[in-house]
Amino acid sequence: MVMRSFSAVALCLVICLMALPALAFSPDEETLAEVVRHNYGPFSSWEVELTYPEYPDVSTRLWYARGKWRQEWRYGEQAKGLGVGGSVVASCATEGFPLSPMLLWMVPNPVEAWRSWGVDMETRNFGFCNGQPCLMLGAEPGDETSPAVRLNNESMAPILIRYTVDETLYSVHFDEYKTFAGYEVPQSVSVTIGGDQVLQMQVKWIAANKADDPSLYAMDAFDATPCLSPPLPFVLLRDHFHYPTAP
Repeated sequence: MVMRSFSAVALCLVICLMALPALAFSPDEETLAEVVRHNYGPFSSWEVELTYPEYPDVSTRLWYARGKWRQEWRYGEQAKGLGVGGSVVASCATEGFPLSPMLLWMVPNPVEAWRSWGVDMETRNFGFCNGQPCLMLGAEPGDETSPAVRLNNESMAPILIRYTVDETLYSVHFDEYKTFAGYEVPQSVSVTIGGDQVLQMQVKWIAANKADDPSLYAMDAFDATPCLSPPLPFVLLRDHFHYPTAP
């Protein structure tokens, strides 16, 4: 009877261990980088259309390839711009061009980028984000102000990226993940600036690994003829949304 009870307990332990997620331990930075690279490294370029529920007459087409990007805003006339990371390198808008929050979603070498944005990669916990298990980087549970990244516990896709620029707190939430071309991608994005949600976006995925044509991002082929700036949310993002920088 004792041996039978011991065997039953051992079997239960084995089943419980097998049921744990693959990353049910706190991965070090190197391991995390390798997992993210494995899951999303081949996803090097993409094309999406962004719409804004509060501004139904405005939309944005965004192409992205290894940090380079192209945006085309549609509202009557077209406003377009080119950039790399958090820098605008060309645009037709004479008063400046906005950065899209989608540029933060899956940057080249994301773990290195998160660290450079002020996320303490030594602070790692497991918790729940929107009712789902998640890996919490940079901030202890309950800390809602420190730079942080929260990732899906299985795909390692970003759920939250939080950072500070000029003492202003920015939070970008990626939600409603679905599978597209074999990758888990967000269908909605919300932006909070200084504690107040200021913008929500819906993401329609157009193409995966088909947006790497150099002509899309070439400055010498870009038509910089001055154009009119679209209304909100173009102006809101241009004036108030900032890309994270090194602290």
